[in-house]
Amino acid sequence: MNSLNGLFRYLLVPLDGSRLAEAVLPATIRLAQASRASVTLLHVIERDAPSSIHGERHLCDPEEAWAYLDEIKVRPAAEGIQVDCHVHEVAEGNVARSIVEHSEELGNDLIMLSTHGRSGVRSLLVGSIAQQVLGTGSRPVFVVHPDSPTDSFTCRRIAVPLDMEKAHERSLPIALALAGSLRAILHLVTVVPRRSDLAGSQGTAGRFFPLATSAGLDITEEAAQRYLREMTDRLGAGEHPDLAIRWHVLRGEPVASLVSFFDKENVDLAVMASHATRGWRAFWEGSVTPRILTQWRRPVLLVRA
Repeated sequence: MNSLNGLFRYLLVPLDGSRLAEAVLPATIRLAQASRASVTLLHVIERDAPSSIHGERHLCDPEEAWAYLDEIKVRPAAEGIQVDCHVHEVAEGNVARSIVEHSEELGNDLIMLSTHGRSGVRSLLVGSIAQQVLGTGSRPVFVVHPDSPTDSFTCRRIAVPLDMEKAHERSLPIALALAGSLRAILHLVTVVPRRSDLAGSQGTAGRFFPLATSAGLDITEEAAQRYLREMTDRLGAGEHPDLAIRWHVLRGEPVASLVSFFDKENVDLAVMASHATRGWRAFWEGSVTPRILTQWRRPVLLVRA
């Protein structure tokens, strides 16, 4: 395995004591090995926490939390990874904010999260934390679904959704570094909607001007093909000649098309820039990333756009 050359140096892994949260550990170990990074396991004592979570005892006592983290750290430490543990012992009402503050205080440059939880915790992990961390400007968030394999993390195929906007291209450096280190095939993919997929003002325009709208989308498809072809040629010819890079332009509703493509191509990891500036307006704004997080069962690496 090649080194990620210090792309990630310090990984932060928030854990709540449940086995579902531990689904993030295989990916953490693989990335830490590839990056030669150290790992900090974190538990935040939650104010008014339930006595159990996912049918397991909830960690409400600091001493119990320390013992749990010491037990969990054995696994990555056995792989030669430097592991530290930290328990935030003062009960917090906003766990998401506390995790973000710890990432800043401890200097972590990647947060590893598992998408699971009682009502509100899923939103906390997928929504609040991701948005707060990305909002700080530099810290990406690696999100793992609890249905991911718990014994190992294999990454042979990486997908990068793009929309011809510079903001979404900010996911490329990390994706390229990961693909090179993990010897993965890199798929660059964009989705152009069909007229029937348009919503809001675009959908209204499509109904009033169907021929012009369809023609415009066909032109967009041609532009997307040129964009991805030229990018693939540039990356393959000059900057990353050893990488296997493939490009794809899909037609359809964005989330359904991307999830279907990920499944068809057996993609192991999607790297996405979130909160981009205007792409195709409602087509890319806001709803695509959280919907992929809930509809796809493989890891997603979110990068600040």
